[in-house]
Amino acid sequence: MPADDPDSMQRELAEVRAERDALRRDLGDLRARLCITLGILREEPGPQGITVVSVATDPEIVEEVQRLQEEPATDREADRRWSAIDALILENRRIQAVQSIRSEFGTSLRLAVDLLNERFIRLRRRHPDGLGEGPDTYGNGISS
Repeated sequence: MPADDPDSMQRELAEVRAERDALRRDLGDLRARLCITLGILREEPGPQGITVVSVATDPEIVEEVQRLQEEPATDREADRRWSAIDALILENRRIQAVQSIRSEFGTSLRLAVDLLNERFIRLRRRHPDGLGEGPDTYGNGISS
């Protein structure tokens, strides 16, 4: 079979495309895992009122990794402790977030509310599109 055979070239082209598509899927999976691990998934409004979760861009992922490299290890440990609480804050589940803060850090109710508000401000800087309320109104309805 000659190398210029159209059927042979089509098969080879199909194999190369399949390999390319597999690599793209793997890269997409890697981006998603990185965003989950780094806590930089984006939540955006989608059709019919549903929330769509999307991954950050490559430059945003690299920027977050660089920021983490510069952050002291104690801050990374604190962020690990905050990860479940952050999810509650991003879901606007304030009461559960306050309960989790009290449980995780052993604080009073007043301090837990203060910590919640401080964490909200920090998350707002990291995820400006993910938090609909402003820092002035987030704590409304919660008082100690």
